[in-house]
This record gives sequence, structure tokens and C-alpha cells, in this order.
Amino acid sequence: MKGKYLKGKTVTFDGSQLTPLWACATADIVGDGIVSFRGPLDIPPDRMPDVENRGRDKSLIAQDMIHFVVEYFGCDLECAMLLRRLLVSVAADALRDETLEDVDVEREYDDIYAYMPDDEDRRRLSVSSATVSQVSGLVHLGMNTTVSGGPAGAAGLDEMGIEDMDSFAIEVLRRFIDEVKELKNNAGKTMPV
Repeated sequence: MKGKYLKGKTVTFDGSQLTPLWACATADIVGDGIVSFRGPLDIPPDRMPDVENRGRDKSLIAQDMIHFVVEYFGCDLECAMLLRRLLVSVAADALRDETLEDVDVEREYDDIYAYMPDDEDRRRLSVSSATVSQVSGLVHLGMNTTVSGGPAGAAGLDEMGIEDMDSFAIEVLRRFIDEVKELKNNAGKTMPV
């Protein structure tokens, strides 16, 4: 598993990144990989893998997010869904380690929520999806950097105490790569029964 953060490059996530070999064409990553970048979110309904979201006939829009796109070869849909959960868990753990003490971070399935000081309701910080191509599992996770220009009830990394978005994105990349490498290492030293 390799990773790359596209520092200083703004990319709008529009769903087209969930195609086979996008990481290879964009970031020179051959094989399993994860690419992160900053930019808006603007996914039209016809590019949403989730049929419930497609049925709403409404684009998903956010002004600025940190995005993570994973491609994992030889992976079926269930594997892609599990990778999505792993990525969301890793990001939530990294966020808990970085945020202000009075902000509570909660992962529920494939989403990350924040309980901000003086807020009674939790606010959603992330969007994610998983699908498969002919050759690989594909995962996207987007985390709001700010609530400005996003949907109502959203949380932003800036208000949660994340000051250096680049360093945070790189930390999530590092942790996710470590998790996948350790999984492969454990599989390589386990005897079948």
C-alpha cells in the first residue's frame, strides 16, 4: 500500500476519482494505494454509488474538504465496504488525538460526527462511499475543513481545533497505510487450519 498527499493542489471531488487506476494516472501509484487532496465536493446524482443518494436527485456539495481515495486490487464489494470502515475508523482516531478536549468525536458505521461545546446535537463531519470496478475496490472519504458552504448540521475540522490541515491529512494517510501493511504482515505469518 502506497500513499500520496497532493499538497498545494486543489481537486474537486466529483465522483470521477472512483475509477480504476485513477491513483496511478494522478499520483503515479501503481498497485494498492491511497491519495489525499483538498478541494470542494460536487457529486452529481449520476456519479453516486449509493442508489439511495441517487434517488434523491440532488448533488452533494461542500466548499472545502480533505479527501481520501483508496484503490485496493482484487477486492470485492464487501471488502471495499470494510476498507471504508477501516479508513473512517482511522480518521476518527486521528481526529480524537488532535482535537480540542471539549469536542467529542464519534464514529457511527461509515460516518464521523462531532459534539461541539454548547451544541445539544451531534454534527456530521464526513461523507464516504465504497464501490468496485472491474479490477479493484474503491473508497472515498471526505472530511469538511469548514462548515462554510456546506450543508446544515455539518461540523468542520477548523472549528474542532485542527490548524494544519496538510499535517492532519498526512497523518491519516500514514495510519491507514500502517493498518493495511500490518494486516498483510499478519496474513503472511498465519498458518491455515
